[in-house]
Amino acid sequence: MSDQIETQDRQPNNDPDHRIPSWREVFLYFLFLGFVNIGGPVAQITMMFNHMVEKRQWLSKDRFIKIMAFCHMLPGPEALQLAIYVGYLKRRVWGGVLAGLTFILPGAAVMLFLSWLYVKYGQLPQVMNALYVLKPAVLGIIAAGIIKLGRAAIRNVFLAILLVGAFVGMRFAGINFLLILLIAGVLNLMVDQGMPILKKTSRSAPVLLGGLGIVLPFSDSRLFQISWLFLKTGLLSFGGAYASLVFVQRGAVAQYHWLSDGQLLDGVALSVATPGPFMLFTAFVGYLAGGVSGAILATFFVFLPSFIFVIAGVHYIEQVRDNRYVQAFLAGVSAAVVGIIAVVSLDLIPEALVDLPTIGIAMAAFALIAFLRRDVALVAILAMASGITYSFFRVVR
Repeated sequence: MSDQIETQDRQPNNDPDHRIPSWREVFLYFLFLGFVNIGGPVAQITMMFNHMVEKRQWLSKDRFIKIMAFCHMLPGPEALQLAIYVGYLKRRVWGGVLAGLTFILPGAAVMLFLSWLYVKYGQLPQVMNALYVLKPAVLGIIAAGIIKLGRAAIRNVFLAILLVGAFVGMRFAGINFLLILLIAGVLNLMVDQGMPILKKTSRSAPVLLGGLGIVLPFSDSRLFQISWLFLKTGLLSFGGAYASLVFVQRGAVAQYHWLSDGQLLDGVALSVATPGPFMLFTAFVGYLAGGVSGAILATFFVFLPSFIFVIAGVHYIEQVRDNRYVQAFLAGVSAAVVGIIAVVSLDLIPEALVDLPTIGIAMAAFALIAFLRRDVALVAILAMASGITYSFFRVVR
């Protein structure tokens, strides 16, 4: 029976959406992708489109775009979710799990090793000199990402007002960013669709409170705090991977003081320079907060929601995409996310822009992406090479 299935899998099919590659082909492709997916979500999704639609013909262009739209609605890293979704389509649940794991694990292993090197040798002049170039470049990449997110999120005047309100509320009024996201989503829902009746939410509140009562006694544990922070990050990072910066900066830096803004930016720089989802900088933060155990917990919990959302949501993709209430709420949240990311980026500026050369590096990286439309991966590689070269010449001198 299994031989018959494998034979059917190898038979050509004129419809790419129905082509079922072998287990070996799925495993090797996503493992390869795990080693080369550098440059952030835009570069990774572009690479997957080139491979899955144009070269391997696993999907039609229309199906790929629909899957991408579904993943864009979810919190967390879109590129990882797209990989999980395609793996699920081709090899069901275990195919989705396999695709997601092979997409993450190579980069996670590299990030764990770099985190160890950073803790052990991070103050060496060679390392500091390389980061001197890389950090402002990363800030420029983030700034360009904010512009792209803003263009996608602001579809009308009211959403623009929500973006500005989120920025002002968090920057000057000190309002909790989760409350800002909730208010923005509800306000846009009310303006767009009127006031819906949320009976289900109110009925589920006692259950949620009871669950919190069970885990609260363990909230003083450092490993619990790491797990909870990164689970929240994975669950609520609407707006893509850059939104995760908000949760980590407010939790790991401002609340728990596990690391400084400068160290957070170092972790982001290392993540941009290594393969894997942008959100792998959470492994770096987890390592600084709790060693190897902290890094493993941070990586596991920040990506766990993506696996659950995609595999559980595949059957409901059309219903979710056509639900006007869900779309209106998420549109408000996405607009607010852009304003909040801008606030966190301002907090990172003093650590990256320390003199005129670093300002020039940040502006150059921003211009290459925002105006000249250069690939994020290319800019990241150029920044890495420049940092290493600068460090080498400083040492030689």
